[in-house]
Amino acid sequence: MTFYKFVVGVALALAMIAVLAMSALVFSARDFQWGLQQLSPRTGGMISFAELEQANTLIDEIEAAASGPVGEQRDLRNQLDQLEGQIQSATRAADELRAEMVGLIATIERDANVQAAASAAANTSVQALSQRVSALAARRDLSPADQQRVAQLQSQAQQLAEHEEAIDELDAQQAQLTARQRLVDGQVTEANRRVLALQANVVPESDQYARVRGEAEALRSMSPLGVSAALAQGHPALLSTLLVLLMGSLGALLYLFPAYLNRAIPVTIAEIVVRIIFGMCAALAFYVLANAAIAGFSIASAVQQATSSSSLNPFTVSLVGIVAGVMSEDIAKWIQDRSRGIFQQGGGAPAAGAPASAETPPGGGLVNNQAIS
Repeated sequence: MTFYKFVVGVALALAMIAVLAMSALVFSARDFQWGLQQLSPRTGGMISFAELEQANTLIDEIEAAASGPVGEQRDLRNQLDQLEGQIQSATRAADELRAEMVGLIATIERDANVQAAASAAANTSVQALSQRVSALAARRDLSPADQQRVAQLQSQAQQLAEHEEAIDELDAQQAQLTARQRLVDGQVTEANRRVLALQANVVPESDQYARVRGEAEALRSMSPLGVSAALAQGHPALLSTLLVLLMGSLGALLYLFPAYLNRAIPVTIAEIVVRIIFGMCAALAFYVLANAAIAGFSIASAVQQATSSSSLNPFTVSLVGIVAGVMSEDIAKWIQDRSRGIFQQGGGAPAAGAPASAETPPGGGLVNNQAIS
């Protein structure tokens, strides 16, 4: 190996490392924008990291201030659930005791031939039942068994009064806790409303805010010197174009490495420079033609679909750039042939037997490797 070939190899390796590093940074930024476009189409693939950081700070402050009401809201909910259970249990016990008293009173009145008024029989309040029990206790013609039942009824009436008093106290506690819960719910709701407003200011689809926040923090933490995060602030069209150019140069280097190792004619530094630039130009031209063709089909179709740079998949864009970089000569020749066919439509055909220009090399000079080798 000659010293010049060694220098060329070092230059080729350094060029590959530089292109790979820049491609990784641009690709990570563009991939973040594409993912953001999928999560929140209304962002167009762009958010402000400064606004996101400011929103995160304010949201953390609001959540810290609302932690007290949120905890109290949880405690109030538990207390109300417990009170509701106690009220239901006390009400069920009072209803059972009331039903037992009504049946026992009816039995004693029937045995004593007492005709209770219909309104009195229908009234099952503590006061009404106590009055009926007192009326029975005042009678002297009751049998000893009925007198024992009346004594039992008097005790039950007192118990029923205690049950209803306990229920009233529980109802009062429940009303107080409910009023407090409404106040705390209002505080929590206001805090949530402010948080949602801050989230929607950065990400219109606020339900995706946590996902976007995590992706942004991951990009910023893993970005060398914050380069990828800074690139992600750029317009998707610019990043897609840069990605195509870098992938075109990567494709050119992928072409040059086997040539450096296997080709009989040695690769020169001038060829490396020219091939990289040529690969970038071919990739950009092919990228523009591909998008123009897609736009043309969209216009010709009955249903037009709106597309933008933010909706372009970075993997597809990278593939276009790499293929164009590797096949830059063939693509340039293909573009030249297509262009010649377009501009010669309707023109006069060359005369029969007219010799072709000997000065024009095959491919119009675009594929003349000897010029740079």
